[in-house]
Amino acid sequence: WPEDGTMWRRVAPMLVEAGYRVACPDLKGFGRSDKPRRGYDPETLGDEISQLIRNLHVKKAVVVGHDWGGAVALATAFRHPGRVRSLFLASAPYRELDLRRSFHIPLLNVPVLPELAFRRAAEPLLRRAFDHAAVIREPFTDEVIAHYAEALSSQPSAWLSYYRGLSRRALLDRTVGLARNRLPFGSPRPGPHRLRVPTLVIWGEDDPVTPAHLAPGVAADLDGDLLLVPGVGHFVPEEDPLAFARAIVDRIGEAPSKREREVTA
Repeated sequence: WPEDGTMWRRVAPMLVEAGYRVACPDLKGFGRSDKPRRGYDPETLGDEISQLIRNLHVKKAVVVGHDWGGAVALATAFRHPGRVRSLFLASAPYRELDLRRSFHIPLLNVPVLPELAFRRAAEPLLRRAFDHAAVIREPFTDEVIAHYAEALSSQPSAWLSYYRGLSRRALLDRTVGLARNRLPFGSPRPGPHRLRVPTLVIWGEDDPVTPAHLAPGVAADLDGDLLLVPGVGHFVPEEDPLAFARAIVDRIGEAPSKREREVTA
């Protein structure tokens, strides 16, 4: 949040150049995807991403997710490890939240008010959100913010279901954060003995929303590696797309088709 598949506009071309086929879907409830009333639990969302991988006629995919997309990517890997070759999670603190910094979560759980606010003033609200959460603000042009605002102002109750599901299942827990043994929205937490997918956790060192001190715990829980990106905030793929794309390619290598083109060129 608050982006959709457009957030990968600066990363995807570099992955394509490395020889990969890239799909950047809008999650359900966001952008141009369907906005049903129900089905925002991680089990359903993970199953839908697995189905998308099948529909693309891909046996195994490299799955990348940011923020809520990271939670969905993790649910996909947890439920369908045979479909996931590698997992990349960016600023996805499923383990716990610091509500002093993520103060927008309680606000988005207020009945009715968020819907009215985003229908009437989505652009100024998003501009404030990006000013707060990003260190490098140049990618968030008026055009980009207008795109996100238009998408979020259409049926906001759909994407708000992510937050309201979190509130029902986790924020009322005595930890005042994500329940210790649960993923966002209440799925079982995968310990390193349960998640069988190679994982890299990527985090902005200066993230003011999901601070970097949360990142080592996420990586340790998943038996994954951790990359801290200096000088960026919450939106690593948009603030430093080169570092993000390089992290993916360095870990999984260039696609065979790319190497063949380089050899024959």
